[in-house]
Amino acid sequence: MKKEVVLKPGKEKSLLKRHPWVFSGAIASLPSIENGEVLSVLSSSGEFLAKGYFHGQNSISGRVLTFSDQPVEEAINDAIDRAIALRRAFFAGQETNCFRLINAEGDGIPGLIVDKYDRILVVQINTCGIERLKSQIVQMLVEKCAPEAIYEKSTSSARRQEGLADSQGWVYSKHSGELVVRENGAQFQISLEKGQKTGFFLDQREMRKKIEELSRGKRVLNCFSYSGGFSIYALRAGAAHVTSVDCSADALALAHKNTSLNQINPNIHEIVEADVFDFLRKTSDRYDLIILDPPAFAKKRGDQNSACAGYKEINRLAFELLKRCPSNLPLLLTCSCSHFIDEGLFQNVVFQAAIDAGSDAQILSKHIQAPDHPISLAHPEGEYLKSLLIKT
Repeated sequence: MKKEVVLKPGKEKSLLKRHPWVFSGAIASLPSIENGEVLSVLSSSGEFLAKGYFHGQNSISGRVLTFSDQPVEEAINDAIDRAIALRRAFFAGQETNCFRLINAEGDGIPGLIVDKYDRILVVQINTCGIERLKSQIVQMLVEKCAPEAIYEKSTSSARRQEGLADSQGWVYSKHSGELVVRENGAQFQISLEKGQKTGFFLDQREMRKKIEELSRGKRVLNCFSYSGGFSIYALRAGAAHVTSVDCSADALALAHKNTSLNQINPNIHEIVEADVFDFLRKTSDRYDLIILDPPAFAKKRGDQNSACAGYKEINRLAFELLKRCPSNLPLLLTCSCSHFIDEGLFQNVVFQAAIDAGSDAQILSKHIQAPDHPISLAHPEGEYLKSLLIKT
């Protein structure tokens, strides 16, 4: 007997607008299933709406893979083809060989992230439904991309909410896990096994280019610098001096390597292992441009208040430090990747920080979306990264 989900009356509206989530509160009947099983979704009147995989214990019960009656493996195959075609349109040259290949709901495959680092693919599987389809997806990627190897790095909090243990290791062939990639002509050392996220923060590519445009002759402070992405761009552009601050010794070791890879004078790139909050409170140096790109302060909705306090404090410290800026154009790039802090709330927190610091602040621009991180108009929840470029 075919297993089907039936929605409550009036709850089909979001699916008719092609939103890919089915919330548990919208469901009138859900058959007995194994988590991740694919089911058809019907309206209360029996009209076919979509196919997706379901989880019996989560508030987001279902995630849609197709709004047609085609087999889900065929729908995933088509979605991967579309995702590859989009990236080829933007990354056909030799200046950039690392980018996001599949961006979950943004590319029509909820629960799946695939990043490309030259000839290596890194997959992140965040849901039971994609976990059940993993072998088919890996085979599709092998056939379509002909990678040297595929590494799985499924270590997200979203995965644990699905009841899945972390999974990390090679799922197709093997590689050392250490490689050098290019982004807009800059070179970066990547550690797939030890690095944060899938190895690099690909979603900030366009903002790194913006910093490159603004850094010539400036003293730059890059906070939460990780492997020095913003720093390398600033130094390539002719920054007078860059200070990179991070609490991770492993990340800073990569920053040292990236300085050398890009043939940058190490004397103008100061690399500091420290807690960023402590560093900002104690430094007596002056900077023209400060970059704040911290990890997510809000990992769940209940973290909102503490996250806002953290964002406010760190921005207040940056505003106060920029008041000592030697030039007449002090700039702050401040970012948040917390899904539970939306753009309006983040902007208000930064505004309050400016008030507390006694700074007159002007927003010059906002986050520039990287084209390999598309957001579905039907799924605005996919827009997690916020950036504000501010003149103080």
